[in-house]
Amino acid sequence: MKYEPKNIEKKWQDRWAEQIELSEAKENSKDPKFYCLDMFPYPSGAGLHVGHVENYTATDIYSRFKRLNGFNVLHPIGWDAFGLPAENFAIKNGTHPDKTTHENIQNFIKQIKSLGISYDWSREIDTSSPEYYKWTQWFFLFLYKNGLAYKKKAKVNWCDSCMTVLANEQVEDGACERCKNQVVQKDLEQWFFKITDFIEDQENENGKILGLISGLDGIDWPNSTKIAQKNWIGKSEGVEFDFEIKNSDQKLKVFTTRIDTVFGITYVVASPEHAIVESLKSQITNFNEVEKYQKESKKKTDLERMEAKEKTGVRLKGIEIINPFNGELVPLFIGDYVLSQYGTGAVMAVPAHDERDFEFAKKYDLPIKQSISPLFKVTHGKDAVRDEAQTVRRKTVVAIVKHWSEDKYYCLHWEKFDWKSFVIGGVEVEESAEEAAIRETKEETGYQNIKKVSKIGGEVHSNFFAEHKGVNRYADTECYLVELENEEHIEPDFENVKNHTGVWIEEKALGDYVNLNVHQWFAGILRSGETAYTEDGVLINSGKFTDLNSEDAREKMAEWLEKEGIGKRKINYKLRDWLVSRQRYWGAPIPIIYCEKCGEVAEKEENLPVLLPTDVDFKPTGESPLVHSKTFHDVTCPNCGSAARRESDTMDTFVCSSWYYLRFADPKNEKEFASKENIKKWMPVDLYMGGAEHTVLHLLYARFFTKALKKFGYVEFDEPFLKLRHQGMIMAEDGRKMSKSLGNIVNPDDVVAEFGADSLRLYEMFMGPLEEMKAWNTKNMVGLKRFLDKTMDFFNEFANFKLKYPVASTGGNIKLRLLNKTIKKVTEDIESFRFNTAISQMMILLNEMRDSNTNKVDEEISVGYDFFDNVADMEKMLILLAPFAPHMAEEIWEKLGHSESVFLQSWPEVDEKYLHDDEIEMVVQVNGKVRERLMVAHDVTQDELKETALESEKVKVFTDGKEIKKIIFVPGKLINIVV
Repeated sequence: MKYEPKNIEKKWQDRWAEQIELSEAKENSKDPKFYCLDMFPYPSGAGLHVGHVENYTATDIYSRFKRLNGFNVLHPIGWDAFGLPAENFAIKNGTHPDKTTHENIQNFIKQIKSLGISYDWSREIDTSSPEYYKWTQWFFLFLYKNGLAYKKKAKVNWCDSCMTVLANEQVEDGACERCKNQVVQKDLEQWFFKITDFIEDQENENGKILGLISGLDGIDWPNSTKIAQKNWIGKSEGVEFDFEIKNSDQKLKVFTTRIDTVFGITYVVASPEHAIVESLKSQITNFNEVEKYQKESKKKTDLERMEAKEKTGVRLKGIEIINPFNGELVPLFIGDYVLSQYGTGAVMAVPAHDERDFEFAKKYDLPIKQSISPLFKVTHGKDAVRDEAQTVRRKTVVAIVKHWSEDKYYCLHWEKFDWKSFVIGGVEVEESAEEAAIRETKEETGYQNIKKVSKIGGEVHSNFFAEHKGVNRYADTECYLVELENEEHIEPDFENVKNHTGVWIEEKALGDYVNLNVHQWFAGILRSGETAYTEDGVLINSGKFTDLNSEDAREKMAEWLEKEGIGKRKINYKLRDWLVSRQRYWGAPIPIIYCEKCGEVAEKEENLPVLLPTDVDFKPTGESPLVHSKTFHDVTCPNCGSAARRESDTMDTFVCSSWYYLRFADPKNEKEFASKENIKKWMPVDLYMGGAEHTVLHLLYARFFTKALKKFGYVEFDEPFLKLRHQGMIMAEDGRKMSKSLGNIVNPDDVVAEFGADSLRLYEMFMGPLEEMKAWNTKNMVGLKRFLDKTMDFFNEFANFKLKYPVASTGGNIKLRLLNKTIKKVTEDIESFRFNTAISQMMILLNEMRDSNTNKVDEEISVGYDFFDNVADMEKMLILLAPFAPHMAEEIWEKLGHSESVFLQSWPEVDEKYLHDDEIEMVVQVNGKVRERLMVAHDVTQDELKETALESEKVKVFTDGKEIKKIIFVPGKLINIVV
């Protein structure tokens, strides 16, 4: 009998709608709580996609599993309903956003219920409802009254055609995504939240509040997500110091984390909008060119400027910057990759030790000056530095000798020391490194005619024990490529070559051939080209700081800056305060009023919510549509009663989603966003799941809200989400991202109509590891539907069999062992979100129960399956499957004679006695060598195994006629017979 979803699934969805106790969280339960939350969706017109299904199915399985394990589960759903798409649709079609949003919500509800997701619908929230955004406005006032919300001018992306502000996501290649007009940067008064106040730990009368950085340490989140959060915060410890400008009393301040590289500065870059440009205007001889570049940079968003692969800039001719450490003069550029709001708006450029600076220097033909050398210190093996040995420092040279006509290079094999190297030697007094490279080439190889010599890389230091010299060697090494003219050759002096032999090695094999670290370093540069060395090392060409390691140099250089009054130590962060203003209609209005007498005034809490008006025109004017609503705009001042004007901006939709998890704890509360009692009962969230694309901003903002609430005594916890998991993206069958333009979107409604919701649920969980990206394949859906068909058939036969033969038995202990192993594995796999392997194990169990030899019970009936003696064991199989395929599980459960839901049962417990196999493989050794492998009872004794082993012909060969001196027995693993 097949599983017929059309006849079954709607039936159970209707039942569940009536049996709300199956999904609703219980307020007065004494059971342990478990709060499971999905990142709530934006109700788009497109409806659910298969990525939603993956997310919601995973949390539904987990929630049902937790309920079956005795937890009081809160698994709510709501709608992140404000946002640009609805407003843009209104502008285009003249339909009010409220209407389209709520039509979309109804479609989402229908789709979600068709999947059998067990949400607590009694707690449903909608961020666009006045009942919700009343409390979003309360949060604004809470932050405002506590000094955490303020207004200032800020740069925004501006479209002259649409007459509006654009988010970064609405800008494509510098143009407005809607009208394709060029976007410019514009200064506007904007509201900000002071998220930067919570980067580091703080303490007050409400206890310690963990900062946005340290708070990550105690939560179970993917490491990649924690790293993304930390990178966005961008904490960096360094120094801030001033550059003087030649022939000017102006100074230019920079921040750097790598002051140890300061002697390698060859230019300085300021942001195009830096005030220094205007103040030096009279000295800049190419100001027209500079001004043109400034105008071009205004067309780019900050994101475009930061992410641009090619860095551009313009030199401020006539301006020279003085390096305070050595007095050297270097040029000043402006470059749009430097942003005015980050750090000081200017950076020192060290192309030898920074990739971005290196590329810029190459492009504009600027000097590259090395000030840090890599240090290769050997710490283990025969070449390790020896404390008792003398250290001798010497300048050395590596010569990479190239064949005159082939892509081969001359290498040396030092057989005695197992070294494989290029030509190497010391640099004599009064000799340059290049001269030494030429001399060593002739002496070591015998080749005399050299066509060309060129430098490879910079200076490299190494420290090792030179066995052939009996001393520790500290070498300052330079490298040259020596290209031979022809094969003219003189036999080298024996003293020069007695320790090694020469060999020509093809270029592609060089990296694998040479085995000394310095030589491998130079081989890498030969193969891949020169790049910046960005790691720590040893200072060179750095005046009195030369030979210090980077760490010590940073400390001593910071001390010198402070002593000279030039600079100071400083901690910088990339994170900026959160800009929450939006010149839009479809968002929560900002509850601020402007009065000519009183100035900026907060709306009174008893007047909340400030409602969105209906008399609005959605045509873009450059201001919020709210500005032109008289009913909204014209108000009286809450303080003095004078005529006043309401704030026209609405809040970023991220504000709505920064506290919604708290509202689910108490969604009907009209007096506060949630009672302390309910917050304490349900928070924090135990499991939060959503796409990895939300790893930065949403999570950061939600954490900020929580920390602000803790600071002022509203909550007692630091982090809102204890465990976070991301589902992987589901790609189209062709491996590309699903999109309307490509026509490769899979609609879950179509899949449910053809295969049923349980098949879709199983398929999405079976595709692969939950967190990994995977490609859709409709053909594979058939296999999951077939598994459900087999399961249905299995339990139907069981129901018929037990009805007629209640005491008959076809199963045995072997099957009970497999059942208990399956219970153990499925339990562990669900806890670890390994849903694909849990399903696989259940398939194995079902297939094992399908006996190839039909069981003959009597002349009237035979069955194609093994069944367990105990009905409860049969039902355990079904309960394991229930969270994955809830509709079918309920249907079968009812067929087995139960009147109450399968989800009111208890999760099966493992019977440990069945976890041991009857037979196991044991190794038999004679004198420690494996001579036989035997299948024996899992509880075999030493004497029993010894007797069996000595009867084996393979063992007798080594034991007959010999005295057994000792028996070593390791239960479950081996027996070793010592003769």
